Amino acid sequence: MGNFRLTFILPVLLVLPGILTAQATADSDAAAIAIENPTENAADPAPGAMPTMAEIERAYQRGDFVFVRKGLQQLAEETGTALAQYRYGRVLLEGKGGPRDMKAARDWLEKAVEQNHAEAATLLGRIYVSGQDGDPLYNPERAVDLFANAAARGQTEAQYYLARLYLSGLGTPADPVQAFNWFLAAAEGGNVSAQYEVSKAYSRGRGTKLNTEEAVRWLRRAAEEGHTEAQFFVSLAMDTGNGMEQNKHAAVDWLRRSAEGGMILAQRVLGMKYIAGETVEPNAEEALRWLTLAAKRGDTQAAYELGTAYLAGKTLSADPGRAWAWFQRASDDDFGPATTALARMADEGIGDVPDLEKAVGLYRKALAQGDSSVALRLGHLAGAGRLDGLTPPHYAVPWAIVAAQDGDMAALDWVKTQAGQGLRPARTALAKWYLETDENLLQAADLFETAGRAGDVEAQYQLGMMLTKGQGVDQDYVQAHKWLNIAAASGNGEAAKMRGVISDLMTTEQIAEAQRLARTYFEEIRNLPAGEVQK
Repeated sequence: MGNFRLTFILPVLLVLPGILTAQATADSDAAAIAIENPTENAADPAPGAMPTMAEIERAYQRGDFVFVRKGLQQLAEETGTALAQYRYGRVLLEGKGGPRDMKAARDWLEKAVEQNHAEAATLLGRIYVSGQDGDPLYNPERAVDLFANAAARGQTEAQYYLARLYLSGLGTPADPVQAFNWFLAAAEGGNVSAQYEVSKAYSRGRGTKLNTEEAVRWLRRAAEEGHTEAQFFVSLAMDTGNGMEQNKHAAVDWLRRSAEGGMILAQRVLGMKYIAGETVEPNAEEALRWLTLAAKRGDTQAAYELGTAYLAGKTLSADPGRAWAWFQRASDDDFGPATTALARMADEGIGDVPDLEKAVGLYRKALAQGDSSVALRLGHLAGAGRLDGLTPPHYAVPWAIVAAQDGDMAALDWVKTQAGQGLRPARTALAKWYLETDENLLQAADLFETAGRAGDVEAQYQLGMMLTKGQGVDQDYVQAHKWLNIAAASGNGEAAKMRGVISDLMTTEQIAEAQRLARTYFEEIRNLPAGEVQK
């Protein structure tokens, strides 16, 4: 049976909508075309004669897929056997010996299913969940029926896929208990992917009671059968001693198995161990081998780690050029820390002359990519006056505040200068600084009012809160309601909530007066020059 197999590699089935991306199973192997006691010396048929299945199998072995396709078509059409229909459907699906033809494959597999061919039902079910809404080949409800039919007859691959559908709620109401039961049936039948899912279910108490001991048992069983994710998590458990007896050397062995099996995360982690000399001796060649493999397969952090290693110059020889290239690759993948590393290289002149303008552009890009750590460096630069002419001052205000919170009083002085020059975001930021440090509260209120009159919504809200509490100013519900109402009109949800709270404490006349004052504000703001409102 194992001498000949039609390897089924259909991209559309390998990129299913978050549900059927599983490793090859024993059942899928059994479902492939296989020789049953082939006669090695048997001759191929004369032209025009109907080929036998054994002759088709030999043609497959020597790579004559045109013969395979034509022969299976003839057998399927003229004999009508379920096996020929199923195998012909697979060839059409794979596109060997001719163009891929999904619809024809579907039709031939349906014919095989009508004759109760379990493997055909499983394969057809996979087709029906591999598309998207609106695709004529997308029918998850039909897939559920097909998988259930084959699963009931012990087809472990179908049991596994049926469990995935129950878990996700695709084509059937989600049912974690049913999912677990079918995963367990498939796992007990030897399906490695199902074994891993059973381990996860026990570890999370999903569809069954939490059972760490069973979770570990099934995890090890899947790992021993070659499941790369299971191998990775066995490695992690052994490395940390969490769930398994700690054994760092055995952990590295399992990590290596997972990496050699193709798991990208394992490849990156193994490469990092060789960089750091963790449990293994530092080894530049092995570090490069595994990190480069992971990076070239799309692991952004592996590219970043390579850049870091070349910059550090410890296990790998220092090479700023290569460091920059790997950081650039990760930065292009929108990885903020890599962009930060590029910015620091440009800032400090590593590998080239310092280039502050380039560094600032990269720091800002890193911020946009989510790396907030660079705000401190930008704040220090603002406080030192080194951002002048490189970035608009209103962008630098929050960075300077971060630096001030870190003790950089020059950065705070810069904010004060900008506030004194009328920069609205600086006034609001300085007022919040005073409010949070509980100093100069009266000046904070003045700054909030000045910024609020110019249209700063945050300043309007903060002033309303100070007036509500009587914080540094006299408590005044009418003025508080006015400013909260103005902020709420610009979409500040918290202002709207607080306006409702203080309304319950005010008389009808007070509310009417507050609303009149808010209307007056809006009339005044409409008459201000655009530059004054936006400043």
